[in-house]
Amino acid sequence: MIFDTDKNLRYYAAFNPAFEAIAKFIEENDLKAMECGSYEVAEGIKVGIDEYAPGTGGDFEAHREYNDLQYAICGEEIIEVLPIEFVGNSTGYKPDIEFFTSQTAAATRVALTEGTFAFLAPQDTHKPGVKMGTDKIKKAVFKIKI
Repeated sequence: MIFDTDKNLRYYAAFNPAFEAIAKFIEENDLKAMECGSYEVAEGIKVGIDEYAPGTGGDFEAHREYNDLQYAICGEEIIEVLPIEFVGNSTGYKPDIEFFTSQTAAATRVALTEGTFAFLAPQDTHKPGVKMGTDKIKKAVFKIKI
């Protein structure tokens, strides 16, 4: 997992060139005004923009075919993150998502606030959507093809 602010996205381009494309997309688009929906960012990168009321989260989830870069446009939520070795009781793999209903260790809690992002690799199970302070969050979830 990587947690940082949008100002530092380009620093990670040496790790994964998708960071450059995502930084450019954020700079060139008014994400606060953008309609919720799915958009192509670049080859192998798509983004889903959604607005919702955080609650208790749900089950931990993991992806096999994509890395997630979850970016808070406005509002805030907590994302709980736990290495995949510490979750269990899979509900079964569906195209690019698997849910886990139990955990054997405490999760790290990341406060996703306006302008921050969390990069989550397949081994980073995560539970987004945990209420922090605001009643709504508008978030962009970038899916980076592995």
